[in-house]
Amino acid sequence: MKSFNGLYEKMLEPDEIIAAIDEAAAGKRTRGDVAKVLQNKDGYAAAIAAKIRSGLWRPPAHVKSELQEGSHRKVRKIEKPIFYDEQIVHHMLIRQLRPIMQPRMYEYSCGSIPGRGPLYAVRAIKRWRDGYGSRKFYVAELDVKKFYDHVDAGVLKGMMHRLIRDKRFLALLDRVIDAAAPGLPLGFYTSPWLGNWYLTALDRYATQTLRPDHYLRYMDNVFIFSANKRKLHRIVAEIERFLGEKLHLRLNDSKQVFRFEYRDRQTGQVRGRAINALGFVVHLDRVTLRKSILQRVRAKANRMHRLHRCRIVDAAAMVSYMGWLTHTDTYGYYLRYIKPKVSIHYCKRRLATLARRKGVKK
Repeated sequence: MKSFNGLYEKMLEPDEIIAAIDEAAAGKRTRGDVAKVLQNKDGYAAAIAAKIRSGLWRPPAHVKSELQEGSHRKVRKIEKPIFYDEQIVHHMLIRQLRPIMQPRMYEYSCGSIPGRGPLYAVRAIKRWRDGYGSRKFYVAELDVKKFYDHVDAGVLKGMMHRLIRDKRFLALLDRVIDAAAPGLPLGFYTSPWLGNWYLTALDRYATQTLRPDHYLRYMDNVFIFSANKRKLHRIVAEIERFLGEKLHLRLNDSKQVFRFEYRDRQTGQVRGRAINALGFVVHLDRVTLRKSILQRVRAKANRMHRLHRCRIVDAAAMVSYMGWLTHTDTYGYYLRYIKPKVSIHYCKRRLATLARRKGVKK
C-alpha cells in the first residue's frame, strides 16, 4: 500500500486551519464560543499552529453524557469535544486524511462518508434485490457488538502508520487516539473516519477472499447477499473469525441469516423476510419506513396541529422526515396522517426565511 508524507506542514498552513475552523463551525455559528473564534480566525489559527508546533497541545479529558438517538431510540454515551481548540484540531487532521482514505475505501462502505448515507445504501440494496429477479436469495444482517467501545487503539495506530509516513502528523493523531482509548469516542469528528478505516480490512477480506454475491457495510452494520444459504453461513462464520483474530471485535448475538421475501406460487402469499436496514424496510415490491419512524412523524404532526405552532425546530424536523417519506412507498401514509395536520410548504418557507435572515446578519 502506498504511504503518504508531508501532511504535517500542509495541515498547519493558515488557510488550512481557517478552512478547518469554518468546517467545525458549521451549524453552530451563533454559539458564543464559536462566534468569538470566527471574529478573529487569523489570530486563532496562528495560536493553534504555534501550540501544535511547540508540542504543548494535548486533548482535554471528557465526561461522557447519555443521548437517545436512532430509530430504536438507543441510549448512547457520547463525549462532546471543546470547540476551541480540540474540535478544530480534529477537523485539521481529517482534512488531510479524507482525500487519502476515501478513494481507498470499498465502494459500498457507507456511513459518515460524503455521498454515502442511508439512501445510497438502500438504493444499492434495492438494485441487488431486483437483480435476482424471481430467483431465491438469502441475506445476512450482522452488527458488530459495541463497535466504537472495542476498537483496538494499537491495531488502529498500526493501520494509520502503514498509511502515513509523516511522523509529526502521526504523533498528533496518536495523541487523539490514545486520549480516548480504549475504543473511539462517540461525538468526535475523527471517530467515524477512523472507525470506517479500521473496518476496511474486513471489507477487503469479505469482498476479495469470501466473495459473496453482494456485500454492504454501513459503519458497524453489515449486509451480505448470496443465492447459496450454506455459503452464506460459511461467510458469516469466517467474518466472525476474522473480526476476533485480526480486529479484536465480536458480532452481536442478533446476527441473522434469512431468505428474502418471495411470493408462494401456490397460495400467492408473500413469505420470507424483508430487509430492515438503516430505518428503511426493503420488501419484495416496495420500500417502507420502520414503524417507529412513522410513529414519530405522526406524533410530531399531531403535536404541531394541536398547538397551532410551527417552531423552527419542528419545521426542520418535518422537512427532514419528508425526505424519508419522499424516497419510500409511504405517500399514502403522508396523505392520511401528515398532510391534514401540517403544511410542509409552510415549514419550508419558515426555514427559507430564517436562512435569509442569517445571510443578512453575516
